[in-house]
Amino acid sequence: MKVRDTAADGYEVLEDGEVIGSFPTIVDAARFVRGRGARLWLDWARTVIGGQTVSPQDFEPSFLGSGVGRVLGEQHGPSKDKWFWSISTNDKRWRVHGGQRGREDTKDAAVAPLEREFTTYVAAMPPKPSPYAQAKGV
Repeated sequence: MKVRDTAADGYEVLEDGEVIGSFPTIVDAARFVRGRGARLWLDWARTVIGGQTVSPQDFEPSFLGSGVGRVLGEQHGPSKDKWFWSISTNDKRWRVHGGQRGREDTKDAAVAPLEREFTTYVAAMPPKPSPYAQAKGV
């Protein structure tokens, strides 16, 4: 499920492009998503470092405009052809995560646990004051 920031009104949860819930905090929205047995759908792009894309097998997920992790296809060594995923960020909203990470056989298989773990992390944040609300000045 996608979540969008509606500025002063809070957050909307969307499924197939349709609003299925509105919530005052991101934590409430994530709890709703988790309660439905779903996960937050993150936005995905190629990883860019120093203005250059790094590798065709290197992807960065973002949430509400901020990078929150990485999925990287291993190209060498004993993990060759495995996909490593991790939650990591410099954004104050998400910095206290537990450093969740893992390895999977495919990129799609790596995306699912990263999104699931990120959803669980956001849903478990204290609702007030949340690090996200503090960063937004709410």
